[in-house]
Amino acid sequence: MKFSHALILASSLAFLACGDDDESSTGPSNSDAADCSVTDGVKVVSPKAGDEFKIGDKITVVYGSDVQGSGFRFVFKKSENDMGIDLLEESAGPEKPDGKTCYEQEVTLSEDVVEATSTAIIRVIPYENTKKGANSGTFKVKE
Repeated sequence: MKFSHALILASSLAFLACGDDDESSTGPSNSDAADCSVTDGVKVVSPKAGDEFKIGDKITVVYGSDVQGSGFRFVFKKSENDMGIDLLEESAGPEKPDGKTCYEQEVTLSEDVVEATSTAIIRVIPYENTKKGANSGTFKVKE
């Protein structure tokens, strides 16, 4: 009887040890450490000011919003005054964001849309209320 108890205990400890290893090896995603809380608009937390990317890179835009509607536009801009170019062909993101959750959208800095520039911004714009959109930090795009 004592042997079976020891075997059960050893199996349980081995199982728990494996669970801990799996959890620590994955680490947090971009949105796990970010504060995406927002009231009445959009908040873009990534890309951050000072980030650098290359033409052709796939990047993850991390944002929060509480603007209800049919999704969002993701627009590449060379400056705040630039009209910008859409990075996606259709809307993306949740229709009913909660203002607390970080959402992620992968976009590609494709050469037919993006050019090398020392200042770049991604603006996340709700389709139903474009004035509530927000910019990412200013980043750089290299060849």
